[in-house]
Amino acid sequence: MQLHDAQADLRETVERYKSTVYSLIYARLKNKHEADDVFQETFLLYYQKTLSFENEAARKAWLIKTALNLCKRHDLSSWATKVERLSDDDSSAIDFPLTDAENDVLQAVLSLREKLRIPVYLYYYTGLSISEIAAQLGIGSGAVQVRLVRARKELKNKLKGEYFNE
Repeated sequence: MQLHDAQADLRETVERYKSTVYSLIYARLKNKHEADDVFQETFLLYYQKTLSFENEAARKAWLIKTALNLCKRHDLSSWATKVERLSDDDSSAIDFPLTDAENDVLQAVLSLREKLRIPVYLYYYTGLSISEIAAQLGIGSGAVQVRLVRARKELKNKLKGEYFNE
């Protein structure tokens, strides 16, 4: 692929998947500045590698898997293990165009422990199937279903009174 074609492909891919990839990284790391770094690293890797995909689903799967792997690598880095993470303040929060109700649900999802948060995010926010999520996370489909059930139960308890009549 020529340089011009590679740059055009990168621009198109970033435009198409920036929201999915960034919000997944943010849901995983829960810090805007760290998410910015991993987001850039994900697309830099995409640009540096000579990749060909059978279809757009394969491209999206590669980006999601790469982003999740880079999040893991980030968490295991010597910097991340030795530095106390500060939560984002209001000035650095992500600017998602959400209604108040959608924001409440998103905050409840983000408050889930990672084991439940990532499958919920992949299923409901990126639209991956249970088998696709299982492949991305390297676990069985049954484990994904169990995590989704547990996450729904926790979300129901967190949002009780606001969205549920119990």
